[in-house]
Amino acid sequence: MMLNMVVTSYPLKSTVEAGKVFANSFANPMSHVNTLGIWVSYGGDGIATYSVVELEKGYEDEAMKALISYFVQFYNIEGFKVDIIPVAKPEDALSILGITPPS
Repeated sequence: MMLNMVVTSYPLKSTVEAGKVFANSFANPMSHVNTLGIWVSYGGDGIATYSVVELEKGYEDEAMKALISYFVQFYNIEGFKVDIIPVAKPEDALSILGITPPS
């Protein structure tokens, strides 16, 4: 299983447009991508969203292509930004370092 933190942001003047795109597209799930949660924050210069997605094992390439393709529909929204960041659970990160995670 491969986890990614997806962070998007856009200015306040683009929130309604971004919300409409999200509402219209969320009903169409991405192939091989399981969204574990989505959170929205408000403040500063606008809106930010944070989500954790799991890429299906054995389909990581296809899942990443689906994830990136999903965000193409947001590209025309003024000020839209997206970061897709690979992340690991602490126990997995410790195991990579050769450290036995606490039980």
